[in-house]
Amino acid sequence: MSTPSEPLLPVEPDRPSRLKLWLLLAGGGVAAAALIAGLLLGRRTDPASAEPAGPASAERGSARPATKREAAAEKTHESGEERQAKELFDVAEAFERAEPGEYEQRAARWREVVTKFPTSSWGRKADERHRAALASLQAFLDREFESTRKDAQALAAAGHFVDAIDTISAFKTAQTRDLLRRRADLEIGVLENSSRVAFNQGVAKAKELTTRQNYGAAVALFESMAEGAIPEVARQCRLALDQLRKATEAQARDAETRKGDDVRKAFRDGTAAKLLGLVRTRQYDEALKELSGAAAANADLKEDLAAERASIADASSFWEGFLKALRARTGQEATILLADGKRWTGRISKIQADRVVMDVGDGTIETPLDRIHADLLVGWTLGRTLPAEDPVSYIKAALFFFCEGRDDLAKLYLATARELNGPVDAAEKVFREGFLRAATPLRK
Repeated sequence: MSTPSEPLLPVEPDRPSRLKLWLLLAGGGVAAAALIAGLLLGRRTDPASAEPAGPASAERGSARPATKREAAAEKTHESGEERQAKELFDVAEAFERAEPGEYEQRAARWREVVTKFPTSSWGRKADERHRAALASLQAFLDREFESTRKDAQALAAAGHFVDAIDTISAFKTAQTRDLLRRRADLEIGVLENSSRVAFNQGVAKAKELTTRQNYGAAVALFESMAEGAIPEVARQCRLALDQLRKATEAQARDAETRKGDDVRKAFRDGTAAKLLGLVRTRQYDEALKELSGAAAANADLKEDLAAERASIADASSFWEGFLKALRARTGQEATILLADGKRWTGRISKIQADRVVMDVGDGTIETPLDRIHADLLVGWTLGRTLPAEDPVSYIKAALFFFCEGRDDLAKLYLATARELNGPVDAAEKVFREGFLRAATPLRK
């Protein structure tokens, strides 16, 4: 038998603790307050003027306080720069009052203010004072240096550059201020450049003179410049003078050559042509007289005419040798070979100036001497009246045939004389380039 169970009691749910209830109530209150504040703010804000929230708005909102700070900092910086500029300006001004004669240092101090604070008001004022200090410096230099500078420039204008530099150097030596010594150095540099410029101008002028072949004037120009030029320019003048003197000598030689050429041409066209005519007709004595007169009147041709005279004398000697052999046969039987190949045989009865007379049986014949064959001339002369072993005999034969216009035989006998070690150089020169040679075409 079961025992009756205990009556079932109803189960109550768990109740929250008081702490949790307070926390829940506090959180709800905060949320409600935030909601109410948002609604109130929304009603109080003008929709038309409201800006959308975003990065741009955030930037503008944060930039405004930064610009103000920068402006304040910049204003502080500017006031600091002005203060420093004024301090440096005051120092420069105080130095100017204390040392008014120190122009360079005054200018340097004003320049320092301008350099360090160029945008400040004191920098602009310092710039004006700097310009004034430079003007004072220039006025001082002009005042102290003007007299010396004028003296030096007057010397330089006259071409006495060394004297001008010496004048400035003496001024420099007497100075105690570096400023004036540096000014003197500057002026010395100007004078040295002036000397160089004068040389360049002289070169241009000398070039014009030499173009007109007026070398004497160009030489005088450089000699004048060299006297007062600075050392380096004087050296250039001497080099130019050496070149000009060489050019002058070359010009003189050229002028002498041209003069000689003119004299030679006149002699060749006149006297030499006449001489050729005389020797071609074997009038050697007349040719020698004509040549002696020409030599006396033309001293420039003395040596050349001496060689021509010797050649004509040799030709005459050969001819006289033949005439001597011919006269030795007077009254004897002989055969005369003529240039055209004919032969005449008979007794030589008479020898005249230009012909030989022969008795031939029942009569006489006359043969012009200029028609006698060359072989006969040589055969009756060389080895008979002229020694065959002497090379000079062949030189005489060569010059005789040269005067006769027989260059073939002249070459032959000159070669023979050379083989015999004879003195043929002078004879060959006359044969190849003498006055008679030059006149030969005029006679053809």
